[in-house]
Amino acid sequence: MQLRRVHDLSQPGKGFNVRVFRIITTLLAFLLLAAACGSTASVADDTSQVDETAQLDLIDDAAIAELQGKPIVVNFFASWCPSCISELPDFQAVHEELGDEVTFLGVAQRDRPSDALQLIERTGVTYDIGNDPDGDLFRSFNALAMPTTVFLGADGEVIKTVSGVLDIESLTDIINEELL
Repeated sequence: MQLRRVHDLSQPGKGFNVRVFRIITTLLAFLLLAAACGSTASVADDTSQVDETAQLDLIDDAAIAELQGKPIVVNFFASWCPSCISELPDFQAVHEELGDEVTFLGVAQRDRPSDALQLIERTGVTYDIGNDPDGDLFRSFNALAMPTTVFLGADGEVIKTVSGVLDIESLTDIINEELL
């Protein structure tokens, strides 16, 4: 019995096209990125400028611990994530509705502070915003996808983590069922 090689990967053109392989892997990477961040949200371009030197306070576990005493909703977002952008106005609406019952904290995840601040301005968010430039806080919550929202009890314990977009109804339901 004689074996024969069907695909010789070492020689382009011999049963395997390197160019096609590269195109397929590039498309797969793009589709995975689009799925992780969503692709249907949009926010109108705004011509207002935010100071490029603007800074956001770094947020870490210690900073969140200082907020204990009432339930906390921590929303990880980024200006490069369409799904994150689409949910910010809903988070603002729920924040306004609940007032001081629940603390809202937005955390710019691996984003330039000026881009995050410009997004916050465009979407009308008024709750506190911090910065997680290296993703350390994001990883500390074992978060994997954007956007991610972490719900903490008044004692600082993680009650629930949600990866994906939350609208007004689902956000309100989780807060009412899990935090209040």
